[in-house]
Amino acid sequence: MESKAAIEARKKDATRELVYAEDRGNAQSIYAYDIQDPANQPRILTKPKWFRDMSPDELNEMDDQAFKEWVEYLEQEGMDREDGAQLNLYERNVEVWRQLWRVIERSSVLVHLADARCPLLHISDQLMTHIRTQFPWKRVVLVLTKTDLVEKDRVQKWSSYLQTRYGHDIPVLAYSRDEVDESNTTLMRTIGQVSTGMDHHNLDDDSMTETKHKDTLTIGFVGEPNVGKSSLLNSVFDRKLVSVSATPGHTKHLQTHYFERVEMLERSDGVFSRVLVCDCPGVVFPRFNVPVLLQILFGSFPIAQTREPFSAVRFIAENCVPHLHEVYKLKPMEEDDDEWCPYTLCESYAQLRGFRVKGGKLDVHRAANTLLRDTLNGKKVVLSFPPPAAT
Repeated sequence: MESKAAIEARKKDATRELVYAEDRGNAQSIYAYDIQDPANQPRILTKPKWFRDMSPDELNEMDDQAFKEWVEYLEQEGMDREDGAQLNLYERNVEVWRQLWRVIERSSVLVHLADARCPLLHISDQLMTHIRTQFPWKRVVLVLTKTDLVEKDRVQKWSSYLQTRYGHDIPVLAYSRDEVDESNTTLMRTIGQVSTGMDHHNLDDDSMTETKHKDTLTIGFVGEPNVGKSSLLNSVFDRKLVSVSATPGHTKHLQTHYFERVEMLERSDGVFSRVLVCDCPGVVFPRFNVPVLLQILFGSFPIAQTREPFSAVRFIAENCVPHLHEVYKLKPMEEDDDEWCPYTLCESYAQLRGFRVKGGKLDVHRAANTLLRDTLNGKKVVLSFPPPAAT
């Protein structure tokens, strides 16, 4: 958790004039945080080795001890870094990690979702490596969500970049709400293709124990909060399976659903007659050098819990095109003041919307939070970035 001093320092910075990306010669400031560097992703919490004769209490105690040691490892990693990079606000609930373990164990195909506006903030290299090394018989599909918010050319560049980064044996799909039927067809067909050659002899004991049916193909959907997983599943099933919320941690336990349209897999071998979908709770993976403002803007930290919103507003204002005051048609509070800072942007927006606290003072915090929610939802402002190879 951030210190009070750090938060206060950022609050004071809210009145500093904006420096737009084009003025500093860097339209891709997100890479100043080295989010593309695998060294900034410490190892994730994985399930400790267990034995079948262990009791539930023994298993829970072992998990808790592994979690404690993992947190200590992360803290030590932070202290050992010479660059002073801080850890993000990662998942600190061991039960959520247990749900991820169960989904990995149960699933033959794992679908890892990432927001197309900046996928590297959501894809876990450590998770990808864990699956490859510990479960090499399982298959992974990467799905870029919210692609309707991003230019098609940029989505294609991301797809090419990610295939180069993670291997051409891992399909990268673009999922668009504007072309939902085509997206669903492509997704299920791809899952059918990568699972070809799989049968119950390929499945590990844990998977077989969980599903109990040799004719069932289990597909696990994993990802960080707010990457559009619930919306995608509702679209795939063509009905509301899970509630959609912008609050990270909205769902704490995995959910399972049988998918009836098995023919969409386009498999003719008849090995699997049933498809079980496992929906994993959103997991915020640990990363170094990802500040809270990026977690706020891309959905892995709740806006309602934000103690200092102005640094995130600054990031939006300095990087969005057109400029934020132009998008919202904001007017300076003082006629002769044409220079903007995060605080004056929020003042002007509060004035425009009539946001006030008791006593009539402008409610700049409510204005700031509204701007942040609009950006998270891709309403009026869309922050998207090209892959590092295009920098």
